[in-house]
Amino acid sequence: MSPRRRALGTLWLAYFAGLNALRALYYGLAIPPAWAEEGIHGPWGYLAGAAGLWAVIFGGLAVLWWRRGRRASRWALGAMALYQAHVWVHRLLLMRSPFTAGSHGFALLISLLTLLLTVGILGGIRWAWDGAEVKKGMS
Repeated sequence: MSPRRRALGTLWLAYFAGLNALRALYYGLAIPPAWAEEGIHGPWGYLAGAAGLWAVIFGGLAVLWWRRGRRASRWALGAMALYQAHVWVHRLLLMRSPFTAGSHGFALLISLLTLLLTVGILGGIRWAWDGAEVKKGMS
């Protein structure tokens, strides 16, 4: 695996670790009435704990990806799929605002693009900089 792919995959996973760490801090420190204004409903412990757990999982996967590379890709891809499923359960059960209800299509597009980018970055697609040979098709 090229150093570029290793660094890119580590940054991608670290981005999700950082995002969820910030989300855990927000849910842990924000006053619950502020959540209602944003359309977020649910027990604060669950919201902060779930975001904190995903931060730890993605942080661990970033380290694992950096150390083991492609051998960690199945774990990372599986975690991203579970994360997206959890985001959708959270969205459908705990977020009740007119904006949330009206933006399901866009959120689905973002979820699918996130999964596609994860597959592309973590090795499901071979890139030219990884030494993949371009083969000409039969004409």
